[in-house]
Amino acid sequence: MKKIMVIGAGIIGLSISYYLKKHNFDITLIEKNKAGMEASYAAAGMLAAQSEFDFYEDFMDFCIKSRNMYLDYCNEIEKASGINVEYQKSGMIRPALNEDHEKHLRANHQWQKSKGFEIEFLSGKEIREIEPSLSKNIISGLYSKDDGQVNNRKLMQALIIANKKIGNKIIENTEIKGHLIKNNRIIGVKTCNDETFNADIVINTAGSWSSLISKDLIPNFNVKPILGQMVSLQSDKPLLNKVIFASILGKGGYIVPRRNNEIILGSTMEDAGFEKTVTEEGINSILQKCNEVVPELKKLKIKETWSGFRPFASDNLPIIGKTSIENLVLATAHGRNGILLAPITAKAVEELVTNDKIMPEIKDFGVERFNNKA
Repeated sequence: MKKIMVIGAGIIGLSISYYLKKHNFDITLIEKNKAGMEASYAAAGMLAAQSEFDFYEDFMDFCIKSRNMYLDYCNEIEKASGINVEYQKSGMIRPALNEDHEKHLRANHQWQKSKGFEIEFLSGKEIREIEPSLSKNIISGLYSKDDGQVNNRKLMQALIIANKKIGNKIIENTEIKGHLIKNNRIIGVKTCNDETFNADIVINTAGSWSSLISKDLIPNFNVKPILGQMVSLQSDKPLLNKVIFASILGKGGYIVPRRNNEIILGSTMEDAGFEKTVTEEGINSILQKCNEVVPELKKLKIKETWSGFRPFASDNLPIIGKTSIENLVLATAHGRNGILLAPITAKAVEELVTNDKIMPEIKDFGVERFNNKA
């Protein structure tokens, strides 16, 4: 039985491990802290395959394909774990608060329709018929009925249980410092405590830490952390049904209503290295932006504040594929879309490992794309 070592027990590593176990591999996940407690825990769980994009790019098709896999993915994880992960194809609203916003969203609507994507441009009145709590200052907006959300924290619990039930081992509080290589072939990993773990295949899914693990081993492999601060509020009644993606050209915020009437608000984008902080300035900026869109939020008490690191490559695209080291695979740098892209990334890595096949969807995501860059 082939031994597979997965470095990083976030949503990407856990999803890949779950899929690969179907092929009767001996699978171990190694996590430097607690499984599921980094970027995957800090996220909001948005499935914003259309709403995230201000302009069309090929990467959008990859996001939409993964979003369209989400129902089956969640059904399988729920059945395996017994946990309801609260997947909702609830729809997503992008509101316009001024004429510049409206002009941008009208153009967005036109190119999305030209690509055959399902999307509506609605007046402020029509938007408030869908979501009455939205501000009367909203003049128009987009409605993407196929976008939605999942409760990412419950999904992480479910993935951990599902992996353990099928016999995948999860080793926590163990940091990897490098790889064991012989004749350009991976044979295992070594930890910061000088333990060694042998493996036939190693899959690096360590997010913001992934390039530190493979430092100087893979040419031009660099993933950096981008800090995001978050805040949640608690309502005593349902306030919203749909996710509100109130961001235009990277400015604004988002509002994600949970089934327990908790409301997740986010988020900052800070290039601050590995300093995980929550600041009064950051949280206040999020509250200000979101209160402008849903005034009733001002009445709610803060339930929790937190922050996490999103893993970004220099071109903002994922890094998924094989490397120059035989049987060393990368699946990282998912940026703001790690939750969304888990199903398709797991499927792509499953194809790589079991069939030595590069799915067409990931042909542009290999680390070798950086080789020609200065």
